[in-house]
Amino acid sequence: MTRLGFRALKVLPAVALCALAVGCAQTPHTAHSSERARPVPTGSLDTLGTTSQAATTTPAPVTTMPPQSAPAQPAFTEDDARYTVRRYLSRWIGQPLQPDDTEGKYPLVCVGSTLANNPGRLTGTTAFDADRMTARTVDTGAAVTVPVTNSSAVTTVLTFTLRAATQGYCIVDIAS
Repeated sequence: MTRLGFRALKVLPAVALCALAVGCAQTPHTAHSSERARPVPTGSLDTLGTTSQAATTTPAPVTTMPPQSAPAQPAFTEDDARYTVRRYLSRWIGQPLQPDDTEGKYPLVCVGSTLANNPGRLTGTTAFDADRMTARTVDTGAAVTVPVTNSSAVTTVLTFTLRAATQGYCIVDIAS
């Protein structure tokens, strides 16, 4: 046998083994009947490109929570508090984050709060420093501090008191 023929005999089994491992050699004619393609069930993940068969699962049992004495408030973060104050101040200086973001359409002031009864607390405000805004959560909501500049170019650090409500934080009061 020539050297080329001997080398071909060594390589051929490796190629055949590789083809079987990858599945190249399986055609509809050579595949076992249990491995032949079946129609994809409606709603199967196979329609998304996965190759596993659809499996039926039973839904998890529904457990009921014991009644609570007070409705639970959603968990809002310090980022949510900063965003609420940023929206409020942006509106106040005439640069709302979205053109239709108004108090009438999307209220940020808590109904019946100190700020609702005295809405002119920020009269003369022309700017604020969102980069220096800090927030901390408290039991009933959050407190946000932010440097605010008035029309006389005087900057004062104000603290906004926020309360957690159903739709997010609302502003209760502003203190210097």
